[in-house]
Amino acid sequence: MAFSGKLALTMFVSAAAVLVTSLGAGTANAERGPDGSLYGSLALSTDGGTFYGAAWNYPNWRSSDADAINQCAHGGCKVLAQFRDGCGAIAESADHTYYYGGSGSNRADAENDAMNRLTNFMPNPPAMFGSSAPAKQSVHIRYTQCTDGA
Repeated sequence: MAFSGKLALTMFVSAAAVLVTSLGAGTANAERGPDGSLYGSLALSTDGGTFYGAAWNYPNWRSSDADAINQCAHGGCKVLAQFRDGCGAIAESADHTYYYGGSGSNRADAENDAMNRLTNFMPNPPAMFGSSAPAKQSVHIRYTQCTDGA
């Protein structure tokens, strides 16, 4: 799932507005679902800052989605990644404009999935540059979380 948001604020306002909420909504005692799996979700909003929410070790996605959005604590939060018996990650473009979620059976797989999805989602540079067109901007991982045992 992709998310695009422009933070067109001055450097000072941007720096002051980037608030990261507390991450960590996982349950102390993992509650497996009827299928024996653990579920997790990652939520994000860039409306007026950068807000995150994470929930893991839940018996279903409905519960993990709801808690991730609750942990994000912002009206514009959306679930970007869901994961089961594994990990979820959120990748971010270098200019903080694009975000994409990914998942995998372990941390490395989830992070690679998120970065690959974001790279494929981002627009190509303008064609007017021809062979001297700048490469797509780099991406990096903003947050990763795993269920127990992943």
